[in-house]
Amino acid sequence: MAKKKKSRFAPLAMLASLGSGINLLKNSGLKLCLLLGGLLFIWLAVSIKHDVRSDARFLLANWHLQPGRLPAWVTPEIRSRIMEDFSLGKSDLSLFDQGVLGSLKEALEQSHWIREVLDIRLVYPTPQAEGAVRAAMVLSTPVAMVRVGPNCYLSDSRGRRLGEPYKASARSWFNVPIIEGARSGIAVPKPGYPWRSPAVVDGLSVAAKLGRARISEDYPENPIESIDISNARGRVDRSKSEIVLRSGQLRLEWGRAATSGAHRVLTDAKKIANLRTVLTEPHYWRLTDLTLHTPRITGRVRSDSEEAESRY
Repeated sequence: MAKKKKSRFAPLAMLASLGSGINLLKNSGLKLCLLLGGLLFIWLAVSIKHDVRSDARFLLANWHLQPGRLPAWVTPEIRSRIMEDFSLGKSDLSLFDQGVLGSLKEALEQSHWIREVLDIRLVYPTPQAEGAVRAAMVLSTPVAMVRVGPNCYLSDSRGRRLGEPYKASARSWFNVPIIEGARSGIAVPKPGYPWRSPAVVDGLSVAAKLGRARISEDYPENPIESIDISNARGRVDRSKSEIVLRSGQLRLEWGRAATSGAHRVLTDAKKIANLRTVLTEPHYWRLTDLTLHTPRITGRVRSDSEEAESRY
């Protein structure tokens, strides 16, 4: 058998093969370096993120709330309650959490004292000062106090109880009427929850209308001190006014309750107009049982010997 003749190009092929191997090693080494570099970068990023997130300066639990100027009726106790509610809501938050502003807004609005957060901003920490959360808020403004037993409970225009029980003497501080005549033994809701008693809801509805009309601000010397709901829905006497307001010696008949099925003569806006007339014109002040719910205001002259009907 003839011996196979060696190709003169064999050495070149071997060199080419060796070069390919060297290039392969170089490429593999480069890839390995890139992989190790990427892993190192990820490790450093995670480590830095962990260190930053654990830094007390960036934990919002250590930041304080700057609520801006609060209404005059806000007591130190109410302010403290708002701060406490906010602290509980932000305890797990960090400055670097995604959507942190939205989370802070939700944390604030968890307090039943806060009706709405209009704007929220962060004041970043410095070596001289801690971080802060600035918030512009609308509070749940009290419109009345509901008396149940010996206690009175602040409530807002949406019919929700606010805060802890108060004594009746707190009425003048909050400048709201006391809703009287609620049935004994009715369920008192927890703070932030609505009243279920229809009569109380009717009384709060009237109180909210007085609040929107700014009656207490416009007539500070003749405040509406109480709203009597004992005859709501004609519970005592269907022929009498279901809601009665009291201002000093004045007894002012509002007429039907909001949830009453009985016929109404005047709209609430016209009743408010009649109320303004009574509180403005002194010659009404010697009368009582003044009818706010009729086109023409009527009342009784207060007298020890007689109760004569008088019309104006």
